[in-house]
Amino acid sequence: MPQLTGKYDNINLLRAIAALAVVVYHVIEHGRWTTFPRDGALAYLRLGWLGVDLFFVISGFVIAHAGLLLYRKAPALFARAYWRRRLARILPLYLLTIALWIAFTWKHFFAQADWGWQLFTHLAFIHNFFPETHGTIDGPNWSLAVEMQFYLAVALLIGWIDRTPGWRIWLYGIVISCAWRAAMVMTYGHDDPFLLFAKTTQLPGTLDLFGAGIFLAKWVLDGQRRVPMPGLAFLLAVVAAGFVAMQLYWPRSTYWDDAYMIVFWRVALSVFFFLVVAAAVALPQVLSTRWLLPLDYLGEISYGIYLWHLFAVTFVVRAAGLAGVDALAAVLALTLAAAALSWHLFEKPIMDRACGKPADLSDRATRSARETPAPPPA
Repeated sequence: MPQLTGKYDNINLLRAIAALAVVVYHVIEHGRWTTFPRDGALAYLRLGWLGVDLFFVISGFVIAHAGLLLYRKAPALFARAYWRRRLARILPLYLLTIALWIAFTWKHFFAQADWGWQLFTHLAFIHNFFPETHGTIDGPNWSLAVEMQFYLAVALLIGWIDRTPGWRIWLYGIVISCAWRAAMVMTYGHDDPFLLFAKTTQLPGTLDLFGAGIFLAKWVLDGQRRVPMPGLAFLLAVVAAGFVAMQLYWPRSTYWDDAYMIVFWRVALSVFFFLVVAAAVALPQVLSTRWLLPLDYLGEISYGIYLWHLFAVTFVVRAAGLAGVDALAAVLALTLAAAALSWHLFEKPIMDRACGKPADLSDRATRSARETPAPPPA
């Protein structure tokens, strides 16, 4: 059984893949790229919205891992250090992109009657609760509300998370999420699919995904940093679980007209993504630090990729009128440039000032899992 180092650089590779998948998906959807393949390997890029679900599992692992390390090291300092890093990482770019979205894409924002409600719900991270505010300002940031609500849950329940077996936490997450999604189907099943999407993806409906990450964090920490099989075995398990999940999905890909898919399919997805993240943890970390360094860098700036890409899509598709491969290339170029600039000139300097040197207790605990939360998100 491999001994894990406690520093999981490969997580950044998954962040990069998840963020890029969301970008491609939105180019296909917003650009009405009807000729994009619907079968074969490329058809899976139409499922780029799954990048958000992967982000939720990653967040479950990273936040629980970092939070438990900090809580066990210095319980009295936990709340201050935990929130200092969470807010320093999330808030600055979130607030900046909200302001820029309103300024450049919503010219008559302050002329509408509910502008105060829009701002309040977004600043309080509850905009995903209401159809009239869900996705209205920089659409993908609905998932940041889910993420922030999860951070709050971890902060409030850290003692319980510490003393409860990981498998039980995941099981509770599966039961609660399935019950929530079933209740939403019964309540909103005959309404607009968007409303059903908004309701089923609220935090109770995503706890199976977050729970999978918490289970992995507890497995790593409470199992003396050991996993029960080598990375290559996890890769085989990933292939098998992915095959099962996709075999369930493709015959029912209309999804929103199938109550059983809405309620239960994401359980299979949580197992698949649990194995994906576990493989990243168990495989040699030189995958990111040496062999796939460019992809590792994209994972480092993935939060910016996620929040900037819809600006690029809006400009390229609506203003410039590009479509297809040309639109995708332009969106990727603009998004990566914006994300790199905001990381080096804005996000990282703020984090360095807010969190201090890496020797600081809170930074040491959070960096142990290469923690850069990203929504990830659709």
